[in-house]
Amino acid sequence: MSKRETVNPGWPIFDHLTFAPAVRKGNMLFISGTDATTIDAETGKLVVKGDFAEQYRTIFEKMKMILEAAGATFDDVVWTCDYIRTREGYKATADVRREFFGKSFPASTGIVVKELLSRDALIEMDAIAILDK
Repeated sequence: MSKRETVNPGWPIFDHLTFAPAVRKGNMLFISGTDATTIDAETGKLVVKGDFAEQYRTIFEKMKMILEAAGATFDDVVWTCDYIRTREGYKATADVRREFFGKSFPASTGIVVKELLSRDALIEMDAIAILDK
């Protein structure tokens, strides 16, 4: 049986956290909940900027880095789950999904939640990818 492998695109913050950006087991890649937070290099504080579409695009850009670190692409993503704080603005995310998935979309679930761990985040997403190797 294959061993569980942590996938980290080189983000130092995960040296101090108790979860991985993603875990690979065999040909399956499980991507942890990802939001639009970043760490300001000068202040070291958590920063979240933008509306739904901007935050969603940031999530996909972070997910792309994780996928690349695992030798994968968005074509390998078979499932996503969006946790959203409000329905307003969520329609704007459709265009962002098209940017990254083209016309071949994975299965997906959307859940409205009361709040997210990052208070200013409007949306968070996790995903599963199946890799060829």
